[in-house]
Amino acid sequence: MFDWLSFLFNMLLTALGRSLDLLSTYRVTPKLKLETNRLVSKLGWWGAICLQIPIIIIGGFLFQLSLFIFFWSLLITANNLTGTWFIKGLKDGETTYAELLKESTKKAKWYNILLDESAPFLLFSVPNLVIWILILNFEGNFFFYLLFSDTIYSYILILTGTAILHGIVGTIRNFIYILRFKREIKKEEKSNLNNHEKKP
Repeated sequence: MFDWLSFLFNMLLTALGRSLDLLSTYRVTPKLKLETNRLVSKLGWWGAICLQIPIIIIGGFLFQLSLFIFFWSLLITANNLTGTWFIKGLKDGETTYAELLKESTKKAKWYNILLDESAPFLLFSVPNLVIWILILNFEGNFFFYLLFSDTIYSYILILTGTAILHGIVGTIRNFIYILRFKREIKKEEKSNLNNHEKKP
């Protein structure tokens, strides 16, 4: 018999995590100018909300998965809220901050960007990958502990797994976001050059 109570609890836990992510994103960037997820920035808020529906339903089927989504969402929420005071203190908030980022990107060297934006991977992913390797080395039955077991190893893998994913995804998103700025700057410079050449 299907356990509806567990299914609903898992869905609520998943929904709570995803709601925290969306609410913290809205606090930082209501116009989505600072959103690093390209899909969300294109779809807008209604699209972003609709994207959560299948995630919440899938999370309902397995407690370990709902816990994984919840803790990953919690890390994203904390990341979103970091430095919010600075953005809120600027005139026009996210618009001004986006322009500041764009201007800084124009002047920044790639090796400095690579060094700085790899910080989430070094901070979150590397130490927790070491924990995964140690558990794999000593326990062996890795996927059983990760997905089906109800032991301390299972929850250690889930918690550290969220940190690993957060570090990898965060680093990739940041690089792509800055790359978008670089491309926009090149387009603007090319457009300005063409306009200048057209002038008599």
